[in-house]
Amino acid sequence: GSILMWPRGHVDGMGARFRHAVQEWRQYKTFGLAALALWLMTAGWTFYHTQVLNPYDNSKVAERKQYDYETKYKQYQNRRQPRVYSARYDIDLVPEQRSLRVAGEFMTRNIYDIRMDTLWVNTPNYGKFTLSGPRLRLIEDDSLLNWQVYLIEPGLMPGDSMEIDFVTDFSPEGFENELGWGRIVQNGTFFSNSDVMPIFGYQESVEISSKNRRKHFGLPEKSRRPALNRADTLNRMDAYIGINSDWVSVETIFSTSPDQLAIAPGSLIRQWDEGGRRYYQYKLDHPSFNFYSFMSARYEVARRNWEGIELEVYYHRDHAYNVDRMLTAMEQSLAYYTTHFGPYYHSQCRIVEFPRFASFAQAFPGTMPYSEGIGFIQDFKDPEEDIDMMYYVVAHEIAHQYWGHQTCGAQMQGSEMLVETFAQWGALMVMERAYGRDQMRKFLSYEADRYLRGRSTETEKEQPLISTEGQGYIHYNKGSLQMYQLKEMIGEDKVNLALREFLEQYRYQPPPYPVSLDALDAFYAHTPDSLRYVIKDLFEEITLYENRCRDARVRELANGQWEVTIKVEAAKYRADELGKETSVALNDYIEIGAFGVPPKGKTYGKTLYRERIKMQKPVAEYTFVVNEKPDKAGIDPFSLLIDRNPGDNLKQVQ
Repeated sequence: GSILMWPRGHVDGMGARFRHAVQEWRQYKTFGLAALALWLMTAGWTFYHTQVLNPYDNSKVAERKQYDYETKYKQYQNRRQPRVYSARYDIDLVPEQRSLRVAGEFMTRNIYDIRMDTLWVNTPNYGKFTLSGPRLRLIEDDSLLNWQVYLIEPGLMPGDSMEIDFVTDFSPEGFENELGWGRIVQNGTFFSNSDVMPIFGYQESVEISSKNRRKHFGLPEKSRRPALNRADTLNRMDAYIGINSDWVSVETIFSTSPDQLAIAPGSLIRQWDEGGRRYYQYKLDHPSFNFYSFMSARYEVARRNWEGIELEVYYHRDHAYNVDRMLTAMEQSLAYYTTHFGPYYHSQCRIVEFPRFASFAQAFPGTMPYSEGIGFIQDFKDPEEDIDMMYYVVAHEIAHQYWGHQTCGAQMQGSEMLVETFAQWGALMVMERAYGRDQMRKFLSYEADRYLRGRSTETEKEQPLISTEGQGYIHYNKGSLQMYQLKEMIGEDKVNLALREFLEQYRYQPPPYPVSLDALDAFYAHTPDSLRYVIKDLFEEITLYENRCRDARVRELANGQWEVTIKVEAAKYRADELGKETSVALNDYIEIGAFGVPPKGKTYGKTLYRERIKMQKPVAEYTFVVNEKPDKAGIDPFSLLIDRNPGDNLKQVQ
């Protein structure tokens, strides 16, 4: 055989390339090892911050904790606990560091006829928490489930009081996997007392609520609220928003950065600067429910005085668009409510803007936090076409100063009717004063649509309005429709008279708290016998209609007027809690009407005719005369009734 010979130059070239490759490999190795080390350091640093320094629960772990809470501590449900009657807070907020320290002092009382020897405590979800008291001794600390148990030594006798002190210290360290508590921010902090204070006794609200998930864990079925029952003295001892208390006095000293305004419950007593900090002292004007908020930001403040009440809007300097209209809405709301429902018991009425980490408004005693996203930056242009949501929300939240803060429903079904539905009523009437009766149709149509959408996605049971149980589509949207229809049937003055009598009976009264049946009694007392069916349909049943205009014709008369003839269909149904609908006899007052041609670029024409007629037959024909040629005519033209298909109520005239 032969031997293959390689040229010397070729071999030398291969050697050079090999040596170069080795050198490159060494360089890449060094770089790769450095990158790997950097990645491991970064991963370890991230793991330390998100798993050790700031641990978090995924959804499965959080759900398991709910299961453990219920199975371990359900046995303590309904155990009597002390009631708070006085609260004092010392709050230190450092916005630039997002740190917060709250030192609280509760004075509590045993209002029951039994001796209390144990205090069960739910601790706050955020920050480090400590609780103490001269008569308290810690015997159990389940930090995993935010649960502590204390012995009361000596036991708290009926009528006796004791002091409970606590500290909640929230000081973020490092960075989290995701933002845990987003209410403490550099500019626009907003938190409620329930975020930072202890809550006594087993809390059913912590339990798993989903029917399917409860079945998965082998837990028994549960209702969303205790059943409506006047005789249920146990649940009538707690108000819907009571939180271990009845009516409490509150005093706060709140320190923040010198460039921020701090807001706490009640009137500002004094403010001062000390040690590079700004301090504010507030005191609640009137004992209220143990439910209030604390806020701090770099605010501009707009003020007016109405009948001796200081109206205030705290807002971000770039969000002044609607501030003047807010003050006007506050004036008009208070004017209506004080006239029809009685005194306003605070010396100030304030709206306070908070950032868009949430989009809602909320009512606390004399103070209403209001998200920038639902009012402060609303672009409201055309009152004939747009729903003035800013105005409506202001009127609704101020109505809560009566419905929710002067009286509140007991902790059972129907409580939201006494709070949210009646606040809706107040807002509707204030809006009607501002924009006119005819303009209410767009808002009522909006509410009807929201209600029908809500009931179509109900996962458990639809309840009548009187028994609503945390179902917003019922006590907000349906509530608006039913209260407005009640007004149309018996008159605004009678509705307000019934509400005022109900309020005066329970205003700032100790428990037992009212139930929705008590308000219904007031409505029945001011409703003629011929219209009592309306109360039952609106509040005690789930009532639906199927109304339709089949034909609408018009004929010009010699005198320049127009004769309108409509042929309509009407049907009435009752639905059960699972949605099964049954036809019932029609013997109802229903409106017919006609509208003019809408101006160019507008949706609605003016109202030419509306009349309420008692309908007893499923098909009927009606004739009426109007002064100008109509555009549309039909049945229930203002969508006062809950119609399964409201889109065919009106028909273009021919």
